[in-house]
Amino acid sequence: MPETESEHTSGGVLIDAGVFIGALLKGDPRHGEARPLVEQARQGEFASCTTVSILSEVYGALTWEKAEPRHAPAEAARAVQLLIEPPSAIKILTGSLDVALKTLALAVKHQLLARRIHDARHAAAALVAGVISVYTYDADDWKVFESDGLRIVGPPSTIARFSSVLSDR
Repeated sequence: MPETESEHTSGGVLIDAGVFIGALLKGDPRHGEARPLVEQARQGEFASCTTVSILSEVYGALTWEKAEPRHAPAEAARAVQLLIEPPSAIKILTGSLDVALKTLALAVKHQLLARRIHDARHAAAALVAGVISVYTYDADDWKVFESDGLRIVGPPSTIARFSSVLSDR
């Protein structure tokens, strides 16, 4: 579970797509760690949020031909729906003009190309909402936004990987 809620803004922790994907795909090596984290978020054990575009990535991963197990469109839609519909406590951050402008500013600042604009869009949604903590397995994609105020705080395997990299230096 992330740090105490008082250490975060009211938006809590932004959950990135890989955490949801790991939780939903039994064949995913992240499943054992990600599933309990997502369940804790759904139950409101810690404040959490995500975005519509992150949920779209989850749907895409579930329906991908190499997903284990691969979901039919209706199954994938239902799985994503169950992540967020009540009684789930996971909040959905919305897009706005502020998010669009922040996305573009982050893309320019960090010289992001092509599909990396999606990372900027997720980061912008979090920052505009006052969320500063991120749960992700794609730490390399998110580290660029640390100078903007975002911190990767989990999941535990990601933090352990950071620790081992730092101790190797």
